[in-house]
Amino acid sequence: MFSIIVLSLTSLHHVSGDGCWHANAGRFIAKNSRLPLFEPLGRDEPFWSPPLYHIIAAGVYYFFSAFNNEIANFAVKFISPVFGVLSLIFSFLLIRKIYSSKIAFYSTVFIAFLPIFLDYGIFSYVDGMLTFFVILSVYLLIENKVVLSGVAAGLAILIKYNGIFILPVLAYITYKRFNDKKIFYRNIALIVLLPLLISAPWLIRNWILLGNPIWPFLNFIFNGVEAKSFTDVRITNIIHPDLYIFTYLGLFGVPDGNYNTLFFFDIPYIKILLFAWLAGTIIFIIPLILGFFSKNIDKKRKGLFVIWFCSYLILFFLYAINVGFSVSGIILPAIPAFALFWALGFERLIGNKKLKNLLKIFILIAAGFVIVQIFKITVAANAWDFYKDDFEWVKSNTKPDSLFIANGQCIPYNIERTSVYANEENLKKADYVWVNQEFGLDRRSVLDEKTLDVIEGNQKLKVVYSNNKTKTKVYGTESR
Repeated sequence: MFSIIVLSLTSLHHVSGDGCWHANAGRFIAKNSRLPLFEPLGRDEPFWSPPLYHIIAAGVYYFFSAFNNEIANFAVKFISPVFGVLSLIFSFLLIRKIYSSKIAFYSTVFIAFLPIFLDYGIFSYVDGMLTFFVILSVYLLIENKVVLSGVAAGLAILIKYNGIFILPVLAYITYKRFNDKKIFYRNIALIVLLPLLISAPWLIRNWILLGNPIWPFLNFIFNGVEAKSFTDVRITNIIHPDLYIFTYLGLFGVPDGNYNTLFFFDIPYIKILLFAWLAGTIIFIIPLILGFFSKNIDKKRKGLFVIWFCSYLILFFLYAINVGFSVSGIILPAIPAFALFWALGFERLIGNKKLKNLLKIFILIAAGFVIVQIFKITVAANAWDFYKDDFEWVKSNTKPDSLFIANGQCIPYNIERTSVYANEENLKKADYVWVNQEFGLDRRSVLDEKTLDVIEGNQKLKVVYSNNKTKTKVYGTESR
């Protein structure tokens, strides 16, 4: 069922948000056969992200580009669903190995219908792939495949720095499973050193080129290349109500957990629908709370999942004080821990004869989450399609090596042109300027009034394309 849902929705989904940057990086690698560094890919910053996802995306682009560009763009969208399905399978196998088939099944239901997992099983983000390799590393260690577990953890770090936070979980499993000190020390060395050796080339690369192995995070410690974000430490974020509101909403599919996005579109009866949705999320989360305090699991088995949960909880707070409130996706790799506790609580609830109709309620809530997901993705896809003529004009009427001024991550991805951010130096060398002051799908693409005045007052620039319906204008010069 999960496979059918995510594959169907992925076919409708239009790449957006951070997915534009990741997909653009993959496309760059495919076309240039090298990793980017300072090339503009949609962000006004160097390419710092661990590159495994982007390399795989490049391979998919390269293979399917033999057919045509549109097929290649379409194929890359299915990387996340593939790893989402694999994450679900290995979560089931892991929990069945540790606990029971019934609890593993309930856990899988929780994971499959939790909106944030549906999101990351569809969107072109790296977190879905990261989650798979994190789960795989734990599963392999439970199967006593120590070397393969270390390799999987290393690959997780090569997808996203966050992968390193699975190492305490692997260390705990090693401690509990191997009583012989000699075997324990050998295995703990493998579990720690293999991931670090695998990820070391990228961390060293960033340290040499950017002055910070985990750039841009904690850049105030390493004093690396100047970063425009993640430069502050705000301890008070931990006690700010928005952190927990954003996290809760993010778990249930609200983009970035930002409650303002709930009112982005004018939807009839929005307040009633939001109340029903919120009530559904509260009911859905009750088994998780009950399961966390369940006594139906021994300390050894429970300890594994508690440490898994706590390891990524620490990461969650680190992100919160260095990045901001929209960090719900950080805890995605710990989803099997959430799933186990939810399954234990769910088993306890449906075992109560007084709550015989509860199963039907949960089925309705899960169906509601899927319906909301379908609505959300369909509305977003239609919103992007509204600008299709603008994107197609650029691709059909400008040279592939044209340089655009286009702020934000997603305009460059959609027009498939090298794009730089608007400033005085870039305006002198750019071939075209993309302007749409009403582009709500990526607010970073909207120019400030001072920059807009400079563009409109430049006598060398003229409007070469205008769309009254979308409010998009493209400026160029007669010589370009």
